[in-house]
Amino acid sequence: MDQQTTLKTMFGNPIQIGLVVKDARRTAELLEALFGIGPFRFEDWPPRDRPEFNRFVDGKPADFRTLLAFADWDNLEIELIESIEGTSGYTEHLAKKGEGVHHLLFEVDDLDAATAAFAERGIGVKMGATGRRPGTRWVLLDTVDHFGFSTELRNKLPQEKSTP
Repeated sequence: MDQQTTLKTMFGNPIQIGLVVKDARRTAELLEALFGIGPFRFEDWPPRDRPEFNRFVDGKPADFRTLLAFADWDNLEIELIESIEGTSGYTEHLAKKGEGVHHLLFEVDDLDAATAAFAERGIGVKMGATGRRPGTRWVLLDTVDHFGFSTELRNKLPQEKSTP
């Protein structure tokens, strides 16, 4: 099996598109009013009541907070990401590229194997953390120079229907 086939078998279609915005509430209101996308549900990330969340940027521990807004749009989840405090891949993306597409999210059965497969191709991890759901982890691959946006990978939980 060639390397390209191996990567294709690790994940299917994207399940989420993440958009970095300056004001998540305003953007959510506009998307709902103009396009009927929504309703949005808002979350502080990391949740203030979950101190076990770990975060890293460029391989180093990082302390940043975001406001996230989620809405289902057919088979794709829309995620709006507003940086509240600290430096992260989100703030860097906003400074370099402005508001817009930040990432596509794919779920994988084995996050470590998928990350290693990309590392073999010279694509490293920009940022990552434990996920919103207990037992999940995610990484943002440093694909901005390749695609203009990041690629997010998140592990699937065994025997559980995936929900973002």
